[in-house]
Amino acid sequence: MFRRSRALFLLFCLLLPAFAKDKKKEKSPAPGAIHLDREGEKWAEKTLRRLTPEEKVGQLFMVWVRAEFLNVNNPGYLHLRDEIDRFPIGSFAMTVPWDPPFLYRNQPYEAAELLNRLQQDSKLPLLIAADFERGITMRLHGGTEFPHAMAFGAAGNLDYAEAFGRITAQESRAIGIHWNFFPDADVNSNPANPIINTRSFGEDPQQVGDLVVAYIRGAHANGMMTTVKHFPGHGDTATDSHLSVAQESA
Repeated sequence: MFRRSRALFLLFCLLLPAFAKDKKKEKSPAPGAIHLDREGEKWAEKTLRRLTPEEKVGQLFMVWVRAEFLNVNNPGYLHLRDEIDRFPIGSFAMTVPWDPPFLYRNQPYEAAELLNRLQQDSKLPLLIAADFERGITMRLHGGTEFPHAMAFGAAGNLDYAEAFGRITAQESRAIGIHWNFFPDADVNSNPANPIINTRSFGEDPQQVGDLVVAYIRGAHANGMMTTVKHFPGHGDTATDSHLSVAQESA
């Protein structure tokens, strides 16, 4: 029952933009708290029954999309449109152009325009995710600047962490992002850790857990889904997992 409810909830999130299209003459409300009511559940069940096996499989795939201006005849945009039309892809993870180790941040307007156009061109609504560990300014200009998570641990104020989640959710939803790959729940127990360190809320398990819960509360109340990472744990490592395989102490 739990798995079925979870699947229906995810489908509801995927299909929400399409539901809004049916009522396009009405003013769209601001994103509210994450909630699946009975009407939404029935809608998700009905839509799920209509999907072919190929469409259901396509909904499981997420591919990268870079936030930049692409006109409707740009080969890059035509490729994205072809992917969501042929397969169809269920979700995108938004990032920006990059030349390792540099990320080239873009403007929120370019991101919103591209994501909205993809939504319009997709037969099924798209789930859009991003890695906004320090808010949208991780990838885009113009948002609220936040410090690393450890600064919130140093402050020790749960209200700050909740506001962090709330503001990130509001700014993310404004440009079309539904899902953030954050918060980081690792306990930074190894001072030699080269990759988690200040991305963690701290070294005390209780405090880290409390701050993670506060962040999620603020995000969910403003319509943003979250990812608690990293599994099975990345705090007690001395390896950058982007470069090699890290080992977690037992």
